Amino acid sequence: MALKITLLTFPGFTANCYFVFDEETKESFLVDPGAYGKRHSEYIKSQGIEKLSYILLTHGHFDHIMGVSQFKEDLGGQIVIHEKDADCLSSPLKSLAITQGLMLQKTQADITVKDGDTLSFAGGEIEVIHTPGHTKGCVCYKLGELLFTGDTLFRGTVGRTDFPGGSYSELSESMKKLKALEGDYKVYPGHEELTTLENERRNNPHMEGK
Repeated sequence: MALKITLLTFPGFTANCYFVFDEETKESFLVDPGAYGKRHSEYIKSQGIEKLSYILLTHGHFDHIMGVSQFKEDLGGQIVIHEKDADCLSSPLKSLAITQGLMLQKTQADITVKDGDTLSFAGGEIEVIHTPGHTKGCVCYKLGELLFTGDTLFRGTVGRTDFPGGSYSELSESMKKLKALEGDYKVYPGHEELTTLENERRNNPHMEGK
């Protein structure tokens, strides 16, 4: 694979959205489109992309899913989310959109996943790692040396656990699971800057053994 990753930012949203495509096969996916932007869609098409392979969602909170419907309408792609967060796609309450006075454009998952599931991509596999704690259905997606962690793991910290469905004890177990992954990974979190898994093993106080 010859992967290129672009961070897409949207005015008013602090969540990270990633566009990933393989320059050899022209297969591509989005991770956590919290908003929709026509210029982003045009940029994706300019890369020779006619249709997304997937729209991967790390969890169901509004700031990670609000752009899903429009991107799917414009670029296609199968919507992927953990089965425990799937109902967030149609619920302003469960997605927390209602708390911000936002209108959620309701949609539904094409694929619901669970821990250990894989998705075919560019001759390889995207692995689903269930990492509850921020929500019941939080997941990380692992592809080669890339790890998309959503609101599970950030540089030096972790996601909040005070929302409905949150649990710090569950998040602690999720940290142990990520720490136990063999090797190092480039970590692409749902907010703030990039990091590496090895850096978090050494410096993140929420990872056991700091």
